This record gives sequence, C-alpha cells and structure tokens, in this order.
Amino acid sequence: MSVRSLLALLASVVWMLALATPALAQNDLLGGGGGPGSGAGAAGSGAGTAAGSVGAGADLGSALAAPGAALESAINADDYRLGPGDVLTVGIWGPQPITYDLPVTLEGKVLLPSIGILPVDGLPLGEARAKIRERILKDFRNVDVTVTLTRLRKFQVHVLGQVERPGTYLASAVDRVSSAVNWAGGLTDKASRRRIRVQSSGNLRASADLFAFLQRGIAKDNPLLQDGDIVYVPFKSENYQVRGAVNQPEDFEHVPGDRLSDAIFFAGGLTADAFTDTLEIARYPGGGAPRYRFFIPNGGVPIAADSISVGHLPAEVGRFSPVGARIVTDRSLEYPDVELEASDLVFVRVVPEERLRPLVDVRGEVEYPGSYPIVEGETRITEVIAWAGGFTPEAFLQESQLIRRESLRLEDREFERLRNIPVADMKPDEYEYFKVRSRETPGLMVVDFQQLFVQRDLTQDLLLRRGDIINIATRRDFVSVLGLVADPGNIPYERGLTVKEYIERSGGYAERADRGKTRVIRAGTGEWIPGADVKDLGPGDTVWVPEKPDRDWWGGFKDVVSVTTQILTIYLIAERATQ
Repeated sequence: MSVRSLLALLASVVWMLALATPALAQNDLLGGGGGPGSGAGAAGSGAGTAAGSVGAGADLGSALAAPGAALESAINADDYRLGPGDVLTVGIWGPQPITYDLPVTLEGKVLLPSIGILPVDGLPLGEARAKIRERILKDFRNVDVTVTLTRLRKFQVHVLGQVERPGTYLASAVDRVSSAVNWAGGLTDKASRRRIRVQSSGNLRASADLFAFLQRGIAKDNPLLQDGDIVYVPFKSENYQVRGAVNQPEDFEHVPGDRLSDAIFFAGGLTADAFTDTLEIARYPGGGAPRYRFFIPNGGVPIAADSISVGHLPAEVGRFSPVGARIVTDRSLEYPDVELEASDLVFVRVVPEERLRPLVDVRGEVEYPGSYPIVEGETRITEVIAWAGGFTPEAFLQESQLIRRESLRLEDREFERLRNIPVADMKPDEYEYFKVRSRETPGLMVVDFQQLFVQRDLTQDLLLRRGDIINIATRRDFVSVLGLVADPGNIPYERGLTVKEYIERSGGYAERADRGKTRVIRAGTGEWIPGADVKDLGPGDTVWVPEKPDRDWWGGFKDVVSVTTQILTIYLIAERATQ
C-alpha cells in the first residue's frame, strides 16, 4: 500500500471520530454508555424506586413508555412537549444518508454532531423539529432533514390521598391521571372521583374529573401527566340528586360549576315520557331551611334525550318557608343553564297521562302489531287495522275482539258481592247473573269483525279511545269436543257437520255423559247454547258434554219412606177423628 493511500485512510478515520465524539460526550452527560440511543434507557432506569412503593407502578409505567407499547393515539406534535429523557432520531438524507439518535440531556438540550447544542426543553415537538431542521440546513445543502420522536421519556409522579397504595410511580408524557390512579391500586370508597388535583412546583396545574371523563370522554377531564406532578385525591364532597323521568336516577358528587345540563347528562338523559315543559330544582341551603324551588320552563327550547339547553329563560321561584308554607313568587329572576349547588334535587316530572297522545294496541294476526296513535273521536277500527298492514292469512275474524281498558275501571258492586258468597247460598237469579258475568271477557266491546271487514257493515266500525286493545285471533280450523266423550280433543272442522257427528268422531258419549245437557260454546262470543238448538258449527267452537250428577239412592229411599210415613200418620189421625 502506498504512502498516499495510508494518509487517505488515516484522514477518513479521523473525520469519522470527529463526528462520533460529540454524540458520545452527550451520552456521558446522561450517565449512560455504549452506542447511540442507550441514553434513554439509562435515564429511564434512573427514576429508581423512590418512596419504596414504586414496584408494580414502575413496571406498568415502564411498559407504557417502552418502545412499541400501545398509545391511545398518535402523538400530537403541537401538544407534546419535550423534556430530559426523550430521544429524537434525526435523519440527514443526501448523497450519503446519516441518522443520529439524540437524547434530550438533563439540561434539556440536544447535541447535533459537528453542529452544536440546541435547547429544546419544554418546546412542542413540532417547534423543536422546525428548529433542528433550520439549524442543520445552514450547514448542509441539497439534503432533506427528518426529526422523529422515537422514545418517550420516563419520570416520577407522586400519587397521594384516597388511593389504595399512595406512592411514587414512573410515568411517561402520554400517560394520564387515570393511569396514575390505577397504578396506585385505584380509589378508596371515600375518594372523590371528580375533584382530583394535579400539582406542580407547589401550584395547582390541572384538575381531573374522572367521572365526567368516563361519561363524556373529553380529554381535559383526564389531563396528561408531566414531570414532577403530584396527583392528590381528596375525600368525596357532597352530592346532588337527579330524580324522576331520567334514564339513570342517581346521586352525583357536586363540583363547583356543575349545571343543570350536566346533571341531566350524567343521569343518562330524559326518558321518552319526560315532561319537558318545566324542570324543577329543589334547594336546601344551610341544612334545609328555608327551601327554594326553581321551575325552569322549556320556553320552546328543545330538550334532547342526552342533553338540555335551557338558555336565558324566566324562572318561577317558589320559596317555601317551614312555618306556614308561605309561597313567594319572583318572576323577575332569570336563570340560564342553572348552576347547581350541593344538596340540590333536580326533579323531572313524567308527562301527565291526559297530555300523552292517545294510543291503541293492535295485537295478534296483523302484519305490524304494535301501538298506534289515534285522535279520540275521529279514529276508527278500520283505520288502525290499515296502519297495522292488514290481516295475516291466519287471522280469524270471528274470534277477534276489541277490549276497552276504560271500562275495566268500572266497578260492578253486585258481581263483587256475589264473589264473596258461596254458590249454595245464592238465589237462582243471583247464580245465573254470577255465572254469566264470570264468563265475560272484562272490557269486551260488542264488535263483529267478520261483519265489519267481510260484509262491510260500517255500523261495527267503532270510534276508538285511549288504551283500547284490538286483538285479532289466530285461525282455529277445528272444533273442540270436551267433557264426557270417549276421546276428548280437537276435531278438524268440516262445514255442515252436526253436534252429534262431531261427538261420534270423538268416540261417542261416555257412560256417565249427560246427553241432554250438551252445550255448544261459540268461538266468537263465548255464548253457551243447548246442543239441540245448534244447526251449524263454526271453526273454533267447543262442544261440551257434562257428567250426570251423582244420585243418592239411599237418601232418596229414606225420603220416600219418610213422606209415606207422614201420609199414613195423617190418614190415621183423620180416620179416628171421623169415628
């Protein structure tokens, strides 16, 4: 090898050492060693195990901060602020590409090889990236520069107050207050979920409301951790209550600034039957005396199921004095989205029944069963059946019914009286009345659906009322033969068959059948008709054959003997009297 070649090789080695020496010096500042990038690991391990309770929390914090660990989202370059321990990878892309792993030193600086030192502590990642690119491009021409955050710094945070394991834990700059609370074993039963304080350098830096965060998912309620933060969890404070027509009636911890809209939102929003014309707030300041009640009118402002926006509306304030319950009304006050106080009661009333839109229920064999709104005094049966899509092929109009709930509330005092009397003590007419009323369907209206929809008899098209039930029966293509027959059961319906023929198909009368008391129960009306009077059975009808009553032959014999004895006695007395 020539002397010229040796000199060229030596010059190349010297130039490479010159580039590498500043980076190695920067690693020495962090107390690390080895190649580029090792400084971040050393800095992370330097957090130690302060307070003797870092254990599990430190492991979890390290896992979250480790390369490749899951983050909740991509890091926002405008929000993430650099600090000691972060590692930036700088790439200079030209004819000879070069990349460097540059840790942020304990002094908050990065050392650019052969270029110089730049302060980056506290700078947003985006601003630091622009600053580094600008500085490199002063010395390098025709290259592209990239600056990437490749490793997150780790730092200590202190978690104190009402947590299971207070202590010091390792965190990264993408961890939130909820993570610190979890590392400390979670909250105690007495802990506040809504008034968590984050302090830094003796000052309140941020507040965390973990309950609101779980409800709304807004990041500001669960702030990111920063170097040296102290997370303090106080005892829970007083509650306010939300009751009435809300999806989750509950007591909620009060935080200054909570408003009516927050209370309704936390309670899961209003139910479908909530009365939104007015909302009520009952206030008990100073331990409950006096009592204030605010009536917040809707005033045309829509109140959604998941939020409420009242706006500046006049409020009626009823002040209730414990003595005499004197009410004073002041309409001059205006309440926006009212701010709540501890111990307030927010009450949402249910819409009064008379203000609900009237509904009728359509059940059974229609295409779309369900509840349908009506206009009382206008809507008829045929209209509602049309809204329900008409009948299915299995509909059986003869047995279909209209039930009026309104009539269910009408009391039949005579029937109620008879229900409490033994049948043996009833008079014949009382028993007949009781028997007929017992067989009735409560609230049944007289409507012949067959006549209405087949014969088009509009006299059957009744006006509907709130709460009516239209029940379209399912077709029954059989006649039931029950009671004292050989094989009781259902016989396939055949037009023209008589009662006797259906009984014969059931095996005929049984031995103790009371043939003369055979009855037919009509499917449509429930009417009981003597079998001998029925010429034509219909599908769904029932043939009932009762059992002969037991005869007391010995009792009858004794009665005959007794009567005969009495007659003979009277005869003998009369005969003696004539002698």
